Amino acid sequence: MIILGRITPSFRQLYEETIAELKSELQAAMVDLGHKSAFDLILKDAWNREQAAMGNSTLPTVCDKLNLLASVHNRKLTAAISKEMREKDVKIKQLSDRIIELENSVKIIMDKLRDPSNT
Repeated sequence: MIILGRITPSFRQLYEETIAELKSELQAAMVDLGHKSAFDLILKDAWNREQAAMGNSTLPTVCDKLNLLASVHNRKLTAAISKEMREKDVKIKQLSDRIIELENSVKIIMDKLRDPSNT
């Protein structure tokens, strides 16, 4: 007697199938080339790199896993940009303070040149 069981596809199979469908149905229909490019980037930079993490997730569907991972990836990028902006703000403040110092020095020198008796 042969007992046939239900064959459950692996996460990898479901992932590949879902990505193929998203590429052919969603990405192919996108009009904005920037969106098409962004889709490729999230596929390369987030989804493909974290297949194992998604495979270990208990979320019910591949799309749920893709969506969550895309959100995590976007949050990582947002945090990096925020940190970079804070660092640039500090540098701008330092440069601004230095400009004020130089302006004050020039003013003092100009005042001395105008009235040498003030020294």
